[in-house]
Amino acid sequence: MTLMIMPILLFMSMMIVPFFVYTMKLSHVNMVANHALKEAEAVGYVSPAIMTSTNLKLEQLGMGEIINKGNPYPSYTGSTDYKVLRDASDPIITLSLKYPAPHLFGMLPAIGGPKSSGEDSGYYHILLYGKSEAYE
Repeated sequence: MTLMIMPILLFMSMMIVPFFVYTMKLSHVNMVANHALKEAEAVGYVSPAIMTSTNLKLEQLGMGEIINKGNPYPSYTGSTDYKVLRDASDPIITLSLKYPAPHLFGMLPAIGGPKSSGEDSGYYHILLYGKSEAYE
């Protein structure tokens, strides 16, 4: 009985490590994005200075600038890139942060699972909304 349970417990304990890393990286990206949104709310848009400071924070976490399939990451496509004033009819600011996620299924072939098809493992895509506090 013990010989059957031990491999199962070993497999489960090894599979939790990549999932934990994936979850912790998502938490860090979300925290950095929330800080960037607070900065963007103060100035009224996602400025190049905010993007640069966010990139530096991500780089300190080991998630620096990379190019994946010809696209640079982190990507801010979809973020508000023009100044929105506090008194505007729609004072909403959007922050969109996209970064490649780690490949969770990379270790399946080591335990007899299917080989990776080479597809993307996916992306962290954080989409946050805030209200502009900029007067001018």
